[in-house]
Amino acid sequence: MKDRGITLKSALKKELRDPEFRKAFNDEDLPARLAVRIAKLREAQGLTQRALARKMGVTQQALSLLEKPSSARYTLRTLQRVASALNRELVVQLR
Repeated sequence: MKDRGITLKSALKKELRDPEFRKAFNDEDLPARLAVRIAKLREAQGLTQRALARKMGVTQQALSLLEKPSSARYTLRTLQRVASALNRELVVQLR
């Protein structure tokens, strides 16, 4: 019989019970999810990074940083520019 061990999903579920861990995880997870979402929306519209950057009035390198989860930092103004360039509505919620 194979020993399946602990899965990442079950380990994460357990760790997320700790409020301090959950806060740290969420602080890092949001920029990563935004970076991936921006890249997927851009690709779905058939735009290159350069084309979207032009629509936003920024360099391709600046857009590349927005799509890189490890370095992405966003202001509301930047997210508004991304949404506008992608013909999307920006929705911000506090839960």
